[in-house]
Amino acid sequence: MKLTVQVGLLVVLLTAGCGTTAKFVYPANNSTLVQLSTSHATEKKVAVPPFDDQRNDSNQSGTMFLYLIPLMPFGWVDYERPDAARAFLSVAAFDFTPSEDLPKAAAYSLRRSGLFSDAFFTFGGEKDKADYILEGQLLSSRYTGSMWTYGLSLFGPDLWFIGFPAGRSHNYLTLALQFKEAKTRKIMWEKSYDLEQSTTQGLYYNWGHDVRGYAYLMQQVMNDAVTGINSAMRTAASQDRQTQ
Repeated sequence: MKLTVQVGLLVVLLTAGCGTTAKFVYPANNSTLVQLSTSHATEKKVAVPPFDDQRNDSNQSGTMFLYLIPLMPFGWVDYERPDAARAFLSVAAFDFTPSEDLPKAAAYSLRRSGLFSDAFFTFGGEKDKADYILEGQLLSSRYTGSMWTYGLSLFGPDLWFIGFPAGRSHNYLTLALQFKEAKTRKIMWEKSYDLEQSTTQGLYYNWGHDVRGYAYLMQQVMNDAVTGINSAMRTAASQDRQTQ
């Protein structure tokens, strides 16, 4: 009877998020976006096309069930493409199209920065309306998550109810950006990023936050990128004045 109850509790816990789909929502915190000017510093426009998706396609989920082995302290998943996965620690799926969502996020940050009159996502048809282009290569959006059962197999979740952590999620984001003049294709600024954020989750804290870190990581990228692009534009303007 006791085992039946434990199995039932674990099934309820693991399926509680089956109807929950997490979504990439940007910005993570609008108040912490870098804003360098409250008005347009220039009348220039920036086009941001879809990022080049160069991620691997390996998703591993069967290892989550290793927690069933007595004395095994945890089970885990490892996804190179979390947008194609269907099992996380506390959510069922991740609504995320990184080749589009990330450049849309980049365009939002560029508009918010106050450096340009406009910044917009485009599949290519509106590039001729832009003075600059921000291109990106997505190298990794890896997700790893572990469910902790403390070597107690089906009885491990008993500890979750008294506040023990249920597991941890890791979000990784690796990408490269290039800011170019639209007509000459001259690279004015470029930088690569390799960032990570982890979240410890329990029934009473951070439940459902498996993939929330991707928005925070992209915001870190764009806050730094806005500052770098501003510096590059100032340098280019100074050099133009010196040659006149």
